[in-house]
Amino acid sequence: MRRFDPLVTVAGIVTAFPPAARVFERHGIEYCCQGKIPLAQACAQKGIETDVVIAELEAAASAAPKTRDWTNASAAEVIDHVLAVHHEYVKREIPRLSTLMEKVNRVHGPTHPATIPVIAGLWRNISAELSQHLDKEEEILFPMIKAIEARRPVAMHCGVEGPVHVMEIEHEVAGQVFARMRELAQDYVAPEEACGSWRALWSGLDEFERDLHTHVHLENHVLFPRALALEGASA
Repeated sequence: MRRFDPLVTVAGIVTAFPPAARVFERHGIEYCCQGKIPLAQACAQKGIETDVVIAELEAAASAAPKTRDWTNASAAEVIDHVLAVHHEYVKREIPRLSTLMEKVNRVHGPTHPATIPVIAGLWRNISAELSQHLDKEEEILFPMIKAIEARRPVAMHCGVEGPVHVMEIEHEVAGQVFARMRELAQDYVAPEEACGSWRALWSGLDEFERDLHTHVHLENHVLFPRALALEGASA
């Protein structure tokens, strides 16, 4: 009996088995913002045989160590994990990648005007937006969710649905920007003439986007539905 059903959504598979994210990334299958479609449909859109992807998922499941099942965690536990792992990562990497981006754009931008300066502009905008996004989650949404789960009074009376919707829209925008950057950078395969800084930048942006996918998936498909359900139960 197969462990992976082609009729289960891509997001649902990653929620139940987080290492599936790496399999989907290899095939360009989006599992965070656009993950609410069945695996079979996602494979068809990419022109990939579903059985091939399922075989890779089965192999990954056989080799993978046991991972945390976040569907059984409290909302507060998910939030604490997101803050400690993903928010801290973003805060640490943005300054590092921004320094690399400025250097690479200054040195190589003039000879690659159709790619590096464009990527640099996209990065400047999205990194600033992501920093503001984290602030909104940390200062407004996450405290609201924790208060609702703990049955404490909530400072804002608008409920979590509005802030959740805003965060989901911002996640979608970030996903589109990073997809465009990856396209411009030709999947972050550095050209032969690339210096060490350029290679480090491409590697860092690749890793940053992968972490962002995991981060967004955990919020969109685990935390936010849990928050909405908690609020509905407490109404």
